[in-house]
Amino acid sequence: MESHSGPGIGATGMETGEAATALAAIDASRSWLADRAIAPCWYHPAFGLFAGAVIAEAETRSVMLSAWSVAVYTIACGGLMWWNQQRVGVAVQYFDRRTRAVYAAHVLALTGLIAAACWLGLGREVPGAFLAAGILAVPLTVAFGRWTDRLLRVRLRAG
Repeated sequence: MESHSGPGIGATGMETGEAATALAAIDASRSWLADRAIAPCWYHPAFGLFAGAVIAEAETRSVMLSAWSVAVYTIACGGLMWWNQQRVGVAVQYFDRRTRAVYAAHVLALTGLIAAACWLGLGREVPGAFLAAGILAVPLTVAFGRWTDRLLRVRLRAG
């Protein structure tokens, strides 16, 4: 095997300036991907409105309406996620250890809101409990979604 050595030439046979340019291009592509993969500003509020509407709708106490709203919620969330993946043009594995923890905390927080609404609304017959829980679900979902985006951006930029 031939070895290239000399001033400014590393073990790969690449000039120092070429290597720096290549590394800068890799870093720029990671930054571009990180910015592209992050959801648009209205994405998480849309999920929050979907979740809040499903929870608030339980105030009607209609089992049939609740079943339909859960089905529509599931289809709407799936469609929104599919659309965002098509927009980005790449499939990103979102769930590393940190994002799994944030996702689990989000699910637990929403479950806690729903449990509190059930306890207040059904057990104590407090009017508006589900409506209040639905309203609180919107900023909660936005906060957790943006937190996930920040973690994803850091991971993508790091490589």
